[in-house]
Amino acid sequence: MYKLYNVKAMGSMCVHFLLEEMEVPYTNVWMTMEQVRAPEFRQLSPLGFVPALGLKDGRTLFETAAIMTFLVTAHADKGLSPPPGSDDFGEFLAWLQLMNSNLYRALSMAFHGDFYAMTPAHNEFIVGKEIERCNALWQVIDDRLATEGPWLMGKTYSALDTYAFMAANWGRPNEMAVLDKFPHIAKLAMAVRARPKLKAALEAHGVMQPVG
Repeated sequence: MYKLYNVKAMGSMCVHFLLEEMEVPYTNVWMTMEQVRAPEFRQLSPLGFVPALGLKDGRTLFETAAIMTFLVTAHADKGLSPPPGSDDFGEFLAWLQLMNSNLYRALSMAFHGDFYAMTPAHNEFIVGKEIERCNALWQVIDDRLATEGPWLMGKTYSALDTYAFMAANWGRPNEMAVLDKFPHIAKLAMAVRARPKLKAALEAHGVMQPVG
C-alpha cells in the first residue's frame, strides 16, 4: 500500500487525485506546513516538499512528475496515460515536463517573487514578468486543448489533466482570471470538477469551486 504525504491545496493535490482515479490502495497522511518544514520530513523528501509517496518496500519517492510517471507506469492498466514506451507516452511526458518544469516555476515566482530581488520595486517587476510568462504558457496549453482536446491527450482523460487543473487553481492573480482568459482550460477545469471519483478529494482540498 502506498502512503501519500499530502498538504491541502498544495503540490500533492494532483497525486491525490491520480490515486483516487486509479482506485489503488493507499494511506493519505495529511500534513501541516510546520510538519513539512520539520527536519524529520527531509529524510523522506530531501528538499522538504510535498508530494512524497511511500512505497511498499519502505522507500519514498519525491518530485511530482517522477511520482506521476511512476504511478501511471506501475498501473498502466488503469489507462491514465498512453501505454508506456509508445510514441504517445513520449508526448505525454513532454507535456508533463512542460507543466512541471516551466509552468510550476513561473507560478511559484509569480506568487512568491524572487528571494534575491534587490528592492521591493525590482521584485514587483519580476512578479509582473512571471505573470506574463504564466500567461504565455497557459496560451500554449489552451492552444493544445483547442486543437487536440477536450483533454491534453486528446479525447482520453489522463494524469496530465489533474496537473493542469491543479496549476489553474494557483493562477495569478487568481483561478478565475485564468479561466476567463483561457476558455479551453476553463472547460478542462469544469470537467475535472465533475468527475465522480474526485468529489471527495476535491472537497478535502477545498477546490470544488473556482476562486476569483
